Amino acid sequence: MKKTLLAALLCISVAMASFASGTSDSGAKRSDGKKQSLLLWLPPLSSGKSLDMQFWTETLKPWADANNCNLTIEITPWGGYEEKYLTGFAAGEGPDVGYMYLEIFNDFIEMGTLADIAPYFTQKEKDNYIYWKQGNMKGAQYALPFVVGNPRVPFFNTDILKKAGWNTLPQTWDELIQCALDVKKLNLPGVMPIAMEWADSSIGALNNIFYPYLWQAGGEIYNKEGTRVALMDNDAAVRVAQFLHDLRFKYDVLPKESLSLNTSSVRTLFTQGKIAIASMDAKSANALRQSGVNWTYLPSFKDKTKAIWVASDALIMSKACKNKELAASLMKFITSKETMTLFHTQIAAFPAITRDEGYNADPAFKSLFDNESKYFRTLPVAEGAFKVMDNLFKNLQLMMLGDISPEKAISNTVDYSKSVISK
Repeated sequence: MKKTLLAALLCISVAMASFASGTSDSGAKRSDGKKQSLLLWLPPLSSGKSLDMQFWTETLKPWADANNCNLTIEITPWGGYEEKYLTGFAAGEGPDVGYMYLEIFNDFIEMGTLADIAPYFTQKEKDNYIYWKQGNMKGAQYALPFVVGNPRVPFFNTDILKKAGWNTLPQTWDELIQCALDVKKLNLPGVMPIAMEWADSSIGALNNIFYPYLWQAGGEIYNKEGTRVALMDNDAAVRVAQFLHDLRFKYDVLPKESLSLNTSSVRTLFTQGKIAIASMDAKSANALRQSGVNWTYLPSFKDKTKAIWVASDALIMSKACKNKELAASLMKFITSKETMTLFHTQIAAFPAITRDEGYNADPAFKSLFDNESKYFRTLPVAEGAFKVMDNLFKNLQLMMLGDISPEKAISNTVDYSKSVISK
């Protein structure tokens, strides 16, 4: 009850300040006093869909009341995420304001479904957004960076590692293999040396199990122009595929059970002390603390270099939105200092996106942001990215089932990419 009241009071204060200054509500309301409608699509960003719905319903109600707006909120599951957008926009039933990740931006920009939001933001507002420039894609400001950071990093159960004789963390791929082998030798009942979410329904699983290793090996997904898949430009992608294949088949430190896990189940098993090593997102740390498991993390393994996947997900405005001023007002309210402070403390401890908020992410990762940010990598905005990455995931899954070789998994993806990239 206290959190609900605090959310309402804070949001009302923002709405009133915004209205008084005329920066976000000016020109948004209908002069005849009739209610307008907006549809907002967001993904589940907490530990449960119902918690997200409750949070956004309560937090955005004061804005909706102040703007005489009938705001409909839909929490869209990660599985089939792009398909819902494709279907929605095609049927004229897409959101006025939505949430997109980098893999799918290119397709929707090319389809002409996204609006350039720059005209609806003042220069002062733009300057307050730390990552505003990251939202500029293909010559226009199609995105307002919203969830930035949440790095994917290797987590370790320190009690298990100590039993295996590791008082320091493995730093390289070879050391990771040796550490996992030493854990395997312990033969602890029900404990996996390494676990990965190979059965996840979302291509976001690759953010943990493939892309960081690809970049560490000096590889890229696309060329710099985003017009050609670059997985076969050097041996990096095949090396990574072989490395993953070896974890399963050569060293048997990635057990068969891992092939039936998704992102959530990896986290759950880690909190139960049944996994020694797993790459997870930084916001998983809160669940680990609550579980009582002794854990630590490494910013990145090192091969040719280090590399850390970070999110750069954003809010978008539909080009078909009938009241873009009102939609922009909603986007500003969602990303305001007051709303984001609540979001970062109640839903997910992502880093601040505005300069006036300050660091609100998990203190355990402050040094990572302070000292390792030069290794941060985001996914490319490139033609056919979602389809290519979906195909890559399917080929790697076949590889982990023993159906195709590592080299074939990569070459199949490159061959497929030629059918979905026009140039």
